[in-house]
Amino acid sequence: MLPYIIISIGLNVSGARYVRTKKLLIPTSNEFLSIIIAALVGLASPLPTYAAVPIGLSLMTTGLPFSAVMAFILSSPLMNPTIFFLTATQISLSMAVARTVAAFLLAVAGGILTSKVFTRLYQEQPGIISLRRSAEKTLTQDILANSKYILKYFSLALLLSSAVRALVPPETIARLLGGDGKVSTLIAIGMGVPFYTCGGSAIPFMETLMEMGMQKGPMLAFFIAGPATKLETLYAYRSQLGIRVLAFYLALTLVFSYVAGVVYSFL
Repeated sequence: MLPYIIISIGLNVSGARYVRTKKLLIPTSNEFLSIIIAALVGLASPLPTYAAVPIGLSLMTTGLPFSAVMAFILSSPLMNPTIFFLTATQISLSMAVARTVAAFLLAVAGGILTSKVFTRLYQEQPGIISLRRSAEKTLTQDILANSKYILKYFSLALLLSSAVRALVPPETIARLLGGDGKVSTLIAIGMGVPFYTCGGSAIPFMETLMEMGMQKGPMLAFFIAGPATKLETLYAYRSQLGIRVLAFYLALTLVFSYVAGVVYSFL
């Protein structure tokens, strides 16, 4: 996987440096349109949850409705060009497309529901999404920081994958994750708590399980639900958005991941 990891570092650095220096105008006269555009911006931005949440909150000061901000926060950790590239090369192009479509639909659904549930946070003034950060880094600093982050989590994922391959019989994986879509999808969602690291580094672990019998539906559910169960995600939502938004986020993501996994199993 090393050549693909090196390419992914380049993609991540390029994407991060681009969005740091750009401002994207989001029309807010039409709330649904602003949700759609914010979700697409999230898909293109290489931001983890702990970075997407404070950036998303800063957008509200420009007048962007909270529904669009939530769409951005939901989609950003689930997909970016690096994750798409690694998923397509290491698993399959169809899974990369499925992850992208699922992330987009989750973000749009979350934005729409947010406008109904959290109406007091709604704002109508025209706004600008600005992904500019206060501290600019040199190209070398960006490459080193991204390399350290990606290689750390990929090393953990490869170690975990090797341990599973060596210690767990293939028939156990096939029985738990290769059978009925409804049951195996629930099991895959539960696996997110101990096994999910980050969007890209989870790929070698999933690739190992796929070779041992895991089906595509449970795999998609794992990719969607995994970010919701990370401690850093729970902390970011709880500390910066509050317990109500955290509960909403968990319920939405876990239910959506189950439905998406079951539906994808039959496609």
